[in-house]
Amino acid sequence: MQYLLIAAALNLNVVYADLATCKLGKDEIQKAGHAAMCIPKGIDYKMEAQDKRVDSMITSFVSLITELQKLENDAVAKAEKLEKKVN
Repeated sequence: MQYLLIAAALNLNVVYADLATCKLGKDEIQKAGHAAMCIPKGIDYKMEAQDKRVDSMITSFVSLITELQKLENDAVAKAEKLEKKVN
């Protein structure tokens, strides 16, 4: 789970991968005389949905490229057969 470090006086919102790292940042901000806290970061469903759309688009693009490669290989094979028949 990711953690969000909030220091309102500094307008600071930083996301850390784990609580221990977040607490290190919080301690340093508090040493400087500012209030800070670490809270669990929730899931951003809007970003998650956007990531799924991007993944879907990339998957579709790769499928298209694969299909184009098959068509090209088929065309090359047919051309080679015709060339052999002519010779």
